Amino acid sequence: MILSRYLMRAFLGRFVMLLLGLVVFLQTLDLLATANEVLEGGGDPLPSLARYVALRLPGLVETVAPLAALLGALTAMVGMATNSEILAMRAAGRSVLSLVGGLVSVGLVLSAMLFTFSEFVVVPANADLQEWRDADFKTGEGAIASGENSWIREGTTIIRVGHVMRDGTVLNDVRLFKQDENGNINDIVGIRLAIWENEHWSTFEVARIAGNDDSASPPAWETQLKPEHFARFGANHPNELSLNALQQYIGNVAIGSRPGYFYDTWLQQKIAGPIVLALMPLLAAIAAFAHHRQGSSVVTIVWGVTAGFAFVVIDNIVLAMGQFGSLPPLLAAWLPIALFGTLGLWLIFNLEHTGART
Repeated sequence: MILSRYLMRAFLGRFVMLLLGLVVFLQTLDLLATANEVLEGGGDPLPSLARYVALRLPGLVETVAPLAALLGALTAMVGMATNSEILAMRAAGRSVLSLVGGLVSVGLVLSAMLFTFSEFVVVPANADLQEWRDADFKTGEGAIASGENSWIREGTTIIRVGHVMRDGTVLNDVRLFKQDENGNINDIVGIRLAIWENEHWSTFEVARIAGNDDSASPPAWETQLKPEHFARFGANHPNELSLNALQQYIGNVAIGSRPGYFYDTWLQQKIAGPIVLALMPLLAAIAAFAHHRQGSSVVTIVWGVTAGFAFVVIDNIVLAMGQFGSLPPLLAAWLPIALFGTLGLWLIFNLEHTGART
């Protein structure tokens, strides 16, 4: 029990130090690459750069946290191997599973903290940063031009909006593309101006542009969309959406510029992603206990980093397959974690009963 607490404290301390070091290093590089672009926005230099750092920092923390967990666990175990503590532990019959279980339990606590941090800090920061970047880092209020990708889907209707103003309460140049059950567009309606007032949209200069409907007047725009759905039209990447917002993108309204399975995959990934902090110590433990007799810290770190890199590659490939609909969203998000977790536990179990090979 004392050895487990010692290892857990060593892992946690190294994780924090590595996380801080990696974030500072990457933030410095990122700021050097982006500083000129930020300053061209015309704001005061120091406040503008400070604002950029404050908005960019949370995303970097989320990105490098798994790497910090892997390296933290590796360096903690390498220290034990260097001092022959692992050999002494194995000779005394100490359970490998108990030590690994302690590391994984710390990883689970860190996973819960990362999920909370991502939901309440990273998501708003990413959305604000993207909105600021879309405005060319200029300060002040104004119209938000949504550009060529300004598309959103509501059920079987695809909506294109030219400009979004006043926090989504005013829309200019709206096009409604209505689809039939086969996905073919059978009606196109143009709206020059839409204004949100009295809890509904008031439309002006509505005209049918094309379609199979021979009726004289174009149909009314019946929608459940509200100004908040348009307020950050361009910032609709899942990295800038909370868990609740993503659920709206795959619900009955099916709000979003991409297919529902794309957002469903990211919804599952937002839940599964932080669990990586519990998986990385397991991968590090495999490398450490499998090579502790060789006396080489370099070999242990190389094997650990290789295992972590293999997980990242497979995770990104499977996630991409889920985004394109090649895999079910649940499988795309959880398969790599389940695969590496099962494989890791099996290897640790074998090490527990047969010992590491030299």
